Formats: sequence, C-alpha cells, structure tokens
Amino acid sequence: MSKSKIVKCIDCDREFPRKELNRMGRCPECAMAAMRDDITQMHAHSGPYYEKWKQAVKAAAGKL
Repeated sequence: MSKSKIVKCIDCDREFPRKELNRMGRCPECAMAAMRDDITQMHAHSGPYYEKWKQAVKAAAGKL
C-alpha cells in the first residue's frame, strides 16, 4: 500500500496529500479564494490579475 506524498499548500502552508492540491499547489480553499480574487479584479478592471491578462492580450494581438 503506497502512501500519498504530503505537501504544503503554497498559500496557507497547511499540509495535504498531493492529490488534493491543484496543479499550482493550492488547497481547495486557497484555490477558490484565488479564483474569487481573479474574477473580482477582472470585473473591476484593476489589479494584478487584470494587468497580467491585459499584457497577454496585447502580446497576442501583436503576433497576429
């Protein structure tokens, strides 16, 4: 019987089995909080998530 590797969430430092974290290394609670922050910033048209998205859109438009 193999044990699942225990790792820490990158945001809250709580320990979880690796299969419970998302690919970014966040636990479900921190992943949902990050998603809420992202959605709020995109709706408000301000914040680091929005600025990163805006730069990506400009870069993609320049490649067309």
